[in-house]
Amino acid sequence: MSKGRKRDARINLAALVLLLGLVLIGYRLVDLQVVRADRFKQIAEDQRYQQTDINPLRGCLTDREGQVLAISKEAYSIYATPYLVNDKPAAAAELSGILQKPRQELEEKLRTKGGFVYIERKVSPEVADAVKGLGIDGIGLQKESKRFYPQGGLASQILGFVGTDNVGLAGLELQYESTLAGEWGEAGMEMDPAGEPIPGVSKMIKPPMDGSDVQLTLDSEIQFKLQEQLAQSLKDSGAQNATGLVMDCRTGEILAMGSYPDFDVNLYSNVVADVTRNRAVTDGFEPGSVLKILTAMAAIDQGVVSPNSVINVPFSIQIGEYEFKDDHPMEKDDLTFTEVIAHSSNIGTIKTAQATGKDAFSKYVEEAGLGQLTGVDFPGENCGVVLKPEKWNATSLPTMAIGQGITVSPIQLAVLTSIVANGGLKVTPHFLKQLEHPDGSTELYQGSGGEPIISEESAASLRRILGEVVRMGTGTRAAMSLYNCAGKTGTAMKVNPEGGYREAYIATFTGFAPTEDPRLVTVITLDEPTSIYYGGLAAAPCFSQVMEFALQHLQVTPSIDHVNTKEKVISE
Repeated sequence: MSKGRKRDARINLAALVLLLGLVLIGYRLVDLQVVRADRFKQIAEDQRYQQTDINPLRGCLTDREGQVLAISKEAYSIYATPYLVNDKPAAAAELSGILQKPRQELEEKLRTKGGFVYIERKVSPEVADAVKGLGIDGIGLQKESKRFYPQGGLASQILGFVGTDNVGLAGLELQYESTLAGEWGEAGMEMDPAGEPIPGVSKMIKPPMDGSDVQLTLDSEIQFKLQEQLAQSLKDSGAQNATGLVMDCRTGEILAMGSYPDFDVNLYSNVVADVTRNRAVTDGFEPGSVLKILTAMAAIDQGVVSPNSVINVPFSIQIGEYEFKDDHPMEKDDLTFTEVIAHSSNIGTIKTAQATGKDAFSKYVEEAGLGQLTGVDFPGENCGVVLKPEKWNATSLPTMAIGQGITVSPIQLAVLTSIVANGGLKVTPHFLKQLEHPDGSTELYQGSGGEPIISEESAASLRRILGEVVRMGTGTRAAMSLYNCAGKTGTAMKVNPEGGYREAYIATFTGFAPTEDPRLVTVITLDEPTSIYYGGLAAAPCFSQVMEFALQHLQVTPSIDHVNTKEKVISE
């Protein structure tokens, strides 16, 4: 082949290769820019355009007067894009000084594989400014909010707390999570190659909706007094814990509730779970003699006895294989029914329950709500334990009549007591007063008028009987200076998990005031008091202090004919 032909062949081959290359390039261009254009456009947008959630502002919790109990305030979270942090040991050392965290822990986070890691959550604006001032590449700030409780330990077990992500974990923060939380918004923004947002090009996709404020029935002044007196009672009695509540007997509004020891909600992560529990709602116990209110309620309402009915009270009675006794000798063998309750006679109460009968007694147990949820707007309510009537044995009625073999919670005792105080009507206890929505509208709590359990006449008789408990019976230390009050003491041995009872007690006083026109119900319980353990000695004084303060704070008119006395004290 001549040199000319060889050269032409090489040219033709090169041209063919070039042509094939152009065809392939053209095909690739068509493939990328036409066939798969949408896909690659989406990939590019995904790389530079990001969507982010926008936090709504969590609603406030306030007391009945509008005083803020829980609020969300400005905070920042510090994050890192690890591959952009050049000198990780140096960065960790600088951050450690500001955040007060171990340098090794921070360096470990900066060595995380991936494009994002939190360094610290929910720091103050001052700390955030200090971190920003370091000017470390790859360290950024994310604006968030942090839950803050201005009153510290006030109503801590009621309010509960939220987690790092502002989600309610306990108490009313959990109960009203959907109301307080609001709805998340969504925004889009373009990012530069370093992963930082490009100013001025963000776009709102869905605006956030802030949460509603929840106004509670709590009264901060009464709440403070209750907690103060519970702490004092714990000190005086040597109890393990003290629990109490104050409720409007006409409406079911809870004005105060708490236990001691308590805690600062802002530091909840540093306390044991046992302290954070709202015992007034979540704990059940055998109430002892305070449940004689129920026995009296059934007997009076059924017409089995009247306040002046005479009952023979021997020192003990035998029922089946069990001998029942009074805790202290009665002054005489024949007592009026009023005296039976005033002096807390077990024998007189048992004989009254036997005369009332199993069917009628169990009816009032059910209608008073024992063994059932009260409906209080609080998570984790304990409904108590009540044996079904078909499972009762020979001693079930007498033991339940004096508050044994049955468990209740303090809030159930408050509801039971309020039936007597409220003219025979049972109310639903609640914390919610009203909702205040972001648009300015309000939504008031709509409670019921109360469910009739006993007649008004029966309730009036019971109020007079329970007034005698304070005037001359086991509860004289519940007496107040300005108001007549009524109630019942209780001293119950605690159940031994292995069976029977042990030498440990729960001291209780539940009552209402003013006796002539009841406004408030207060329940006080002390768990395992040691130095003084009778309900009339340990719990009644706390009731007196809290109730008198609450009534004066609410400007309730003092009793005109004051009959209570503190001179005589009878134990149970």
